[in-house]
Amino acid sequence: MITIREIAAIAGVSRSTVSLVLNNSPLVKAETREKVLAVIQDTGYVPNSNARNLSWRATKCLGIVILSDQKRSACYDYSQSVGLFSLNVMQGLIDRLADSEYSVIIEYFLPSSAPGAPQLPKLLRERKVDGVFLLGGFLDGHLLPDCLATGIPLVAVGIDSPSTLCDCVISNLEGGTYDALMALYRRGRRQIGLMNCPHTFLSAQPRLRAMQRFCRDTGTPFQPDMVLYGQHNNGESACQALRESWQAGRRFDGLVGANPQAALGAMRFLYETGLRVPQDVSIISYEDNSLCGYATPPLTAVNIRQDAMGAQAAEMMLSRLADPKQPMRSIVVPSYMVERESV
Repeated sequence: MITIREIAAIAGVSRSTVSLVLNNSPLVKAETREKVLAVIQDTGYVPNSNARNLSWRATKCLGIVILSDQKRSACYDYSQSVGLFSLNVMQGLIDRLADSEYSVIIEYFLPSSAPGAPQLPKLLRERKVDGVFLLGGFLDGHLLPDCLATGIPLVAVGIDSPSTLCDCVISNLEGGTYDALMALYRRGRRQIGLMNCPHTFLSAQPRLRAMQRFCRDTGTPFQPDMVLYGQHNNGESACQALRESWQAGRRFDGLVGANPQAALGAMRFLYETGLRVPQDVSIISYEDNSLCGYATPPLTAVNIRQDAMGAQAAEMMLSRLADPKQPMRSIVVPSYMVERESV
């Protein structure tokens, strides 16, 4: 009996593409769909419904896949990602699922293009769960379609923009960043910069759009060097990016950090330079967490309500499992500003 693997080889596509065609996914281009369907017809391939039903057997487990841009480490230096966003979202998820019939399995996954590297999280590859929450902003152009091709229900949490391909819960990243920039402007700051995340992150673009909109609305000429990019999503990269900008002659009296670790990295550079927060430079962090309250001075921050995002994602998953054919939904959780002493 011919298999999906053989269909894919004959058609010159991936196995996930064949699965997408079989599931009538809109992700597949028309010519690719026709080619795959022609091979299916020529070979007489018939999906093994018994195997598919077996693979869909309910496990009463849900998976939380935490997507990262760095390998996990026991090191606690500021060169490491802190992962507090995912932890706070998970708290909301687990609290909401506590009274349900589902247990939770957690997996950390580092997307990689290296030859032979796993292209899917293990929970999806081995179909260990009835549904998966994808946490973080590291979904590239291939990962989400490949995850969808498994047919396992997905809810993406924290992605920068709504998706029509799966249920998702997001924060208003562009709007929250814009509000932070305007807060600095209303306090009299005029040389305002944005300490963005790396270029490769999906969330970098909404933040850039926020800066461009801020400049239009305030009549401030937009210049590319107003936006800084760290090499990694950690304090060390933010510190280095601000150091290089300062050495090139760019000065700021206000900064918005992409997250608390970016804001704290900027604060470390300012401390080393002898500049005071907020007297010389005011700082606001997009995304509030415990690091903001522990900082000196404590960081003003945009609270994006990660626990509420997690609870909402759990509600969406339970609804999806109860009614798989309902339309996909995207929900934006509103944020609010927490005033502290860094402004």
